[in-house]
Amino acid sequence: MNIIIGNILSFTGYLLDFLFGLKYNEKLIILKENLVSSTLSLISYICLGAYDGVINCIVTLLRLLTIYFKEKYHKKFKFLFVVFLLCYGFVFFKYSGPQTILLFLSAMCSFIPKWMSKDMQKIRMGALYANVMMIFYNLTIGNYAVISIQVVNIVLLTITLIKWARNKNRKKKKTKK
Repeated sequence: MNIIIGNILSFTGYLLDFLFGLKYNEKLIILKENLVSSTLSLISYICLGAYDGVINCIVTLLRLLTIYFKEKYHKKFKFLFVVFLLCYGFVFFKYSGPQTILLFLSAMCSFIPKWMSKDMQKIRMGALYANVMMIFYNLTIGNYAVISIQVVNIVLLTITLIKWARNKNRKKKKTKK
C-alpha cells in the first residue's frame, strides 16, 4: 500500500512541476509551486522507504525557502550556497548504492542554476539534466509513476531550449543586418 501511496504523491508533485513549468516563466511563482511538489515528494519518499530521498527533500525544502526569500527581498546569502552544497552531501549518510550518487548529481543540476541565476533557460537546462538522472533513481526505488512525466518533461524542456536558441540566433542575425 505504501508503494501505491508513494507513487500517487510523487506523480502529483511531478505533474504540478510539469504544469507550472509550462504555464509560468516567473521564478517566484515556480519556487512557490516547487515548495508544494517537494513536500509531496518528501512524503512519497517516506512511503517508498527511500531515506536518501527524504534527506534530499528536506534540504531542498530549506533551499527553496531560502531562494524564495533571497529573490523576493533581494538578499544575498552567499555563504549559504556552501552550506546547502554540504547539506546535499548528507544523502551519502544513507548511501544505498549508485542511485544515491544519481540523486546527489540531480540535486546539484537543479540547485546550482536556481541559486546562481535568474535566467530561466539556465534553470531549464539544469532541470533537463536533473530529470534524466532522476529517471534512473526512480527506477531503483520503485517510483514508477513519475517516469512518464519525466520523459515528457525532458522532451518539452528540450523543445523549449531549442526554440529559445533559434529565437536567440534569429535576433542576432537581425541585429547584424
